[in-house]
Amino acid sequence: MKKKTKYKRILLYITVLASLSVSAQSVDVKIGNGDDDKIKISSMGRIYFDGAAYIEDETELSNGVAIPDVRLGLKAVYKKWDAKLDFGYANSKASAKDIHLRYSFNKNSSIKLGHYGEMFGYESWESTSTVKFNGKTPSTAVFESGRRIGIVYSMWQKKYWLAAGIYGDGDAINNTTQGDDGYAATGRLLYTPFKEDGKILHIGLSGTIRKADANGFDSDGKDNPRSLTYSSYFGTTSIDRNKPLSATISDADYQAKYNAEILGSYGPVFLLGEYYHSNVKRKSALPTYKASGGYVMAGFLAIGDSYSYNSADGRMRLPKPGSLEILARYDYIDLDDNNTGIYGGRMSDWSVGLNYYINKFVTVKGNYSNIKLGNRSVIAAGETVHAIQARVMVLF
Repeated sequence: MKKKTKYKRILLYITVLASLSVSAQSVDVKIGNGDDDKIKISSMGRIYFDGAAYIEDETELSNGVAIPDVRLGLKAVYKKWDAKLDFGYANSKASAKDIHLRYSFNKNSSIKLGHYGEMFGYESWESTSTVKFNGKTPSTAVFESGRRIGIVYSMWQKKYWLAAGIYGDGDAINNTTQGDDGYAATGRLLYTPFKEDGKILHIGLSGTIRKADANGFDSDGKDNPRSLTYSSYFGTTSIDRNKPLSATISDADYQAKYNAEILGSYGPVFLLGEYYHSNVKRKSALPTYKASGGYVMAGFLAIGDSYSYNSADGRMRLPKPGSLEILARYDYIDLDDNNTGIYGGRMSDWSVGLNYYINKFVTVKGNYSNIKLGNRSVIAAGETVHAIQARVMVLF
């Protein structure tokens, strides 16, 4: 009888997961006799519909439309535990996104284990559904660390927020590259003197030290020389896949990156800025490679209330449904390093955007970027590109 009950319960869980994946609802699954002996399971997902057109000097770029990302996932909460399972379909392939297990010690601290973005800087671990433009700022896209398997401790108080963690190799989710894994230690500290609705100020510093990821073995069974690559697409575009910036640093030993950030908001206005700097220490007495970038962004709610703050994540919440947001941004990246003779190119852009949050499920975005490329850029060197982009974002 006990076996039958067990199998029935397993069948029930499978049925719940299957129904959630298509119904976008949440349910409570009872697993014991206590009032809190239940698991709350909810589904999540998003779809992007994008279009873009480019006005070029000489180099031809690809105008068109695309569905750059489709996400489906589940969340589960049980007492002080919660878990997330998120998969995406982009560029004609499926991939694992956020997969983690978290334990909350109390309402102000937690520890998380899994596969997710490193907590380095403000925008680098924002979801693409919460960034202001159609994609992450180019300087963020260059210097962020991406998703890794790691463990991180987070805590926050009235005026401070801290996260510190260790992370594995970038290939750890696939485990296809031979050689000793790379690894990193990353931390982010915020000072938040104001974070009530309509009055926000936070100032932050982040740092990470990463051993270069594995690069397989040579014919003698020794580690191949490791390398790092910094690269970027045109602005925030998701249609044309050319990368005008690309710097590959050979014989890389480890990289040390730091970030400074500031976020401020008063009523319907916000200002956000970040600066990135990276040093890549190299083997064989080769000179250290250095690169930098940053951006400043401002926004205004032409329709809508004031901005609000999420203390647990250390970032600003999305505006409320019905809001109309006007944006302006300047971004620059410098991947040219005369000391090493590695020239990945330079790029800067002035961008404006308009976001209409129709309801809590649908957002419409429009962006324009004036992109200037340096004389050593990999594609369209010395040219100016005008990018016009639009997105319909569906969240459920």
